[in-house]
Amino acid sequence: MTRKIISLLFLMVPFAMLAQDNVKVHCTFSTAGTDHCSITPQVYFIDEYEKAFNASIRNNECDLVIPLSKPTIGKFSVNNQPVEVFLQPGDELTLKFGTSTPGEISFSGKGAAENQFLLAFNKKFVEAFDDAGVAATILNSDIDAFEMSLYDDRKKQLDFLTNYPDKNSLSTVFQNYITNTIRYNYYSRLLSFPIIQANQSAQIKTVRAMPAVMLNSIDSKLVNDEALNCKSYRDFLNYYDIYFTSAANNYAKFTDLSLSMESKVVTANKNFSGQSLVWFIAWYLNANIASVSQYTAKHTYETLSLKENNGTYTQLLKSKVQQQLSAKTAAAKEEENSKSSSATSNYPKLKDPDGKYFTFDDLKGKVVYVDYWASWCGPCRMEMPYSKQLHAMFDEKQLKQIVFLYVSIDADENAWKNATQQLGLEGKFGISPGNWTSEIAKFFKINSIPRYMLINKKGEIVNLNANRPSSGAEIYQDIIKLLD
Repeated sequence: MTRKIISLLFLMVPFAMLAQDNVKVHCTFSTAGTDHCSITPQVYFIDEYEKAFNASIRNNECDLVIPLSKPTIGKFSVNNQPVEVFLQPGDELTLKFGTSTPGEISFSGKGAAENQFLLAFNKKFVEAFDDAGVAATILNSDIDAFEMSLYDDRKKQLDFLTNYPDKNSLSTVFQNYITNTIRYNYYSRLLSFPIIQANQSAQIKTVRAMPAVMLNSIDSKLVNDEALNCKSYRDFLNYYDIYFTSAANNYAKFTDLSLSMESKVVTANKNFSGQSLVWFIAWYLNANIASVSQYTAKHTYETLSLKENNGTYTQLLKSKVQQQLSAKTAAAKEEENSKSSSATSNYPKLKDPDGKYFTFDDLKGKVVYVDYWASWCGPCRMEMPYSKQLHAMFDEKQLKQIVFLYVSIDADENAWKNATQQLGLEGKFGISPGNWTSEIAKFFKINSIPRYMLINKKGEIVNLNANRPSSGAEIYQDIIKLLD
């Protein structure tokens, strides 16, 4: 309980207010080749918000001072050549470049032992931490062989740390960082296997379930805020969330990005906690805000604000979120202004597959049987064969007086169009995008689908919850009565 309270209090304190101590970095170059260098410490673990500290190189030397509140990785850059360095508050580190061999780096001062190890570790195990290389391996492997290679790599990496000649000079914090990096690289790569394989082609519609034995040690107990400064841990959070969100969706890939984000935030809320949860929501929203609906962007941002009590990440993303929401509002107004039909209708506007707008008022004079559905709705699809049977029960003269109207609430119009083609239905099609936040869903307070409605020839809604197509004779008689 005490640990949870401390974690919560931390989230309520902006990073800038935590106790800070400077890290001093001195660099010397045999030949600099440029007039400046920089270090970018990872503070928020979202690249676009990280601050680079720059210094001018004079007489082949430069000095940087970085205020830091906790240990982290920094990206040192000179001549566009990045070098990963481990930074701890209070370090006074000297980097020497090309002292005897071009490209050679050596370290001295406080923090040197950790960075000498990091340099050797990264060089020896470069392939294990190369995202592109590992992804290529996944596409050409089966999961059993891949897991065995991950297991062997993990053992070699841990042995390297255990048997390192100068291990006793490494700080406990740094050893924990390396241990976490090794540990979560194994778990993140393993969870990434089915995701990377599924994402190699848009033709693949499902994520393959992992063998149960491989999932035995993967659960929410692996969530560890102390590991947030490790890239492999952050990758683990991402792939954990993707995989278990897919599992909750019967391993079907999402075609609706808004629904995907909503579902992934639900999974994160269920399995993550503390700083890990807050970081994940912020990182995921920041990366995908332009691709989701206005409602989903706003709702996810509000969730973030609630989780960290309007803290650091809420403020960090505030400007970007406001800009995106304003842009989405402007786009919605522009679309609304372009709508050409039924401007005075009391009903929400629907868009047909050709991009033309209409409302229920445009269908007056005919009996309208409305089917509310979505491409992702399994029960909706199960009713579609009965819809075809119902349509076939009426003769040609009767059909001229009836409109079978299929109204989708999909957020993804392409998914809607593809589904209508696959289902091969006869009738009129319209979409009110946005899932449960669509205009039609809000207007009629629709919170479950499939849902059916009957409208008479006068344009009056006579049944807000009509019989399903699978009721057969019942719905047939309901429609017949309205034809008289």
